[in-house]
Amino acid sequence: MLQSHSHTPAHHISSQYASWFDDRIEQFVEAHKGRFEPTSFYKRRNGFFITISFNHASRKQRQEGSDLIDGPPTKSEMDTFTDLYNLICRNLIGRNYHRPSFHDLKPLAIGCLDTNGSRYWRSMGELENPHIHSIWIFTDQTRDGFQKLLADKERLLSIKERFSIRELDIQQLDHDHRNSTGESRASSYMAKFMVHNNHELKVADDFRVLPIQVEKSLN
Repeated sequence: MLQSHSHTPAHHISSQYASWFDDRIEQFVEAHKGRFEPTSFYKRRNGFFITISFNHASRKQRQEGSDLIDGPPTKSEMDTFTDLYNLICRNLIGRNYHRPSFHDLKPLAIGCLDTNGSRYWRSMGELENPHIHSIWIFTDQTRDGFQKLLADKERLLSIKERFSIRELDIQQLDHDHRNSTGESRASSYMAKFMVHNNHELKVADDFRVLPIQVEKSLN
């Protein structure tokens, strides 16, 4: 998809990532919206911009506890993003959410790693307070369930504790707000850390696009 180029200008890399994210969003919306429904209506109704901030002290304690019992290593922030996605799908779709027959009910989720201050970097800075910016587009069948989940404070707290999440900042998505090169500002904002990581590769895993696309066989 995108390759690391040490001499590629930062704004070109950001534009490439953002454009690719925008294309994935448009493809998802076109596949799920009503025939005569404007794309912007669907995105406004079913889209969210979610920032996931972690309790890093809790994550560190879990890692230390895992080391003591020779357990599995602590998952990366992006692995945790995938686990959160799967749990939300299970809550909204049911325990068989992973089966191919339920694939089209799953939301689109694009998550990107970020750290404090990356907006002002000229080159890779300190990896302080890793967090995730993400765009979620739900299907009409799962949107109401997601909103009910957000309203259930007890369930939401349980999810946050399970994944050592300090805060979930959830905003309605404004995907039609574009920058001067045509990409959505939301997608461009998500890519700001990845621009620097593309050059120096300090973090091996800095974004996820879910669900994993399923190749449909021709019968």
